[in-house]
Formats: sequence, C-alpha cells, structure tokens
Amino acid sequence: MLRPRPTAGGNMEQKTLFDAMAERDSALEQIAGNTDLNWLRAANMAVEWLAKSAVNGFTSDDVWAQLETYGMTGQVHDNRALGPVMSRCARNNLIMDTGQYRPSKRRHCAPIKVWRGI
Repeated sequence: MLRPRPTAGGNMEQKTLFDAMAERDSALEQIAGNTDLNWLRAANMAVEWLAKSAVNGFTSDDVWAQLETYGMTGQVHDNRALGPVMSRCARNNLIMDTGQYRPSKRRHCAPIKVWRGI
C-alpha cells in the first residue's frame, strides 16, 4: 500500500494521481486473484449476455440479477469482485461506459454506471 512520503521539512507529501491509480489497480488485481474461477466465468457470461441483449444499457445491478439466475450470487467472497470483471470487459472492448448513471437497487440508490455492449 502506498503511503504519503515525508518531505525534507518533515511534512507529508500528497499522493499523486498516478500513485492512486497504481493503488487502485493493485487492489483490483488482489480481489480478482482471490475470487473463485467458476464465479468469474459466470460473471463474464452475465456481462457478455447483457452486452448483447440490454438495448438501453445495463448496470452492475443487472449483472448481479443475471448472476442470481445462474445461482452464483452467494458464491463470491467480496461483492467488489465484480469491479475487476467490468474493468476487464471494458478493456477488452466488450462493453463501454455510457457516461450515464442510474440509482442502484442494491446500494441505497447510490449512482452506478450504465454500460452498453460494443
């Protein structure tokens, strides 16, 4: 984990954006590395299916709902495990961020990204 570095005067140096991005990427890799491979396959299948079928876009809530139809929602150690799946699908040009948000049905109406298939 990256920590602020003390400067010559003893003050703490603030992390850069690059430090924060590296820390985020490391956390995503750690979560993905600790996630059951069967669950990862099911999550990828759910995203692929939604990318092809969701005309008005989809959210992570929709992915969780699809995982529930597969019987896989209780099979993951950490709900954040879906983050690396979505990121990887976006990097692989399967889905893209629409720039829109919808209120989450699972997380107290928190705004969550709307994705669409490419």
